[in-house]
Amino acid sequence: VGPLHLHCVMANQLVSLRSYYYLGLYDEVIREAKSLGNLSGSVETSRLAYLYRAHVGMRNHDIVSKEITKDFPTVLQVVQLHNTLLTASEQNKSMAIEKLDEMVEDGSMAQDPVFALVASEMYLAAGNVKAALKLVYNGTTLDMMGMTVQLLLSINRVDLAKKHLNKMIQVEEDDTLTQLASAWVNILQGGSKITEALDTYQDLQEKFGSSVLLLNSISVCQIYQGQYVEALSNLGAARDMALKMKAKISPDTYINTMICLQHLRKAPEMIQHIFSDFKKNHPNHSWILKQGEMLKAIEKSKKTYN
Repeated sequence: VGPLHLHCVMANQLVSLRSYYYLGLYDEVIREAKSLGNLSGSVETSRLAYLYRAHVGMRNHDIVSKEITKDFPTVLQVVQLHNTLLTASEQNKSMAIEKLDEMVEDGSMAQDPVFALVASEMYLAAGNVKAALKLVYNGTTLDMMGMTVQLLLSINRVDLAKKHLNKMIQVEEDDTLTQLASAWVNILQGGSKITEALDTYQDLQEKFGSSVLLLNSISVCQIYQGQYVEALSNLGAARDMALKMKAKISPDTYINTMICLQHLRKAPEMIQHIFSDFKKNHPNHSWILKQGEMLKAIEKSKKTYN
């Protein structure tokens, strides 16, 4: 039995789990992972990888650090490292990345598609797109192809992303991740493709229910279409859903809310309030740091011309 056939069997057993994970329905991932019970071999490792990646997504950092012990498979040690990256001091973050570098350079896990995927996700979280791409670029699983599309779009290589999306369509056009990847590509292409992306997201919402990720994605399409009132409504629902789950409001929700309020010419005080809340909850987010740099540059130019 070849590795590709094995992975197809694995994907079939975990198809609902995968869909829930990529749609950001983390509560459903946890419920589904528990209902599947203990599986065997690589399928069990994959089940646990989705489960603990969902916990990371929900910021259940304590659960991940307590439950993943040193005798867990290497793949899950990477999820643990990713968890450390998101919660640790700068020094410990550097140590986590160094440890990942060692695991990747060791090469013994090079043929493991789940290892490549979770390691790639961690490199992306650390801002190293090149290292992330290297691990998944020639991947044969939908998860690796989807990650490749996401990474290529992050560096504006829509041309290459479309090629990898076509590979995904050839493998399984109706897969949830293929649908999501097509929507990502359509948004970056703009124009009439935005309508296609919106239809995809709304179809997924109808099939699986709402998630913060889907509500944010729908709002992005509506912003492109100038439907700011509708977008604001979905962003409000995303905010309420996050608060109900006792999770931090997503950076995307904050940013898109401010964009809508500006287009609707709402009071600057209202926008400033959202910005302050965003800064308090996500002080190290790249958008916040860029705003800080811009303000410093403006202050500097004021002093120069005064």
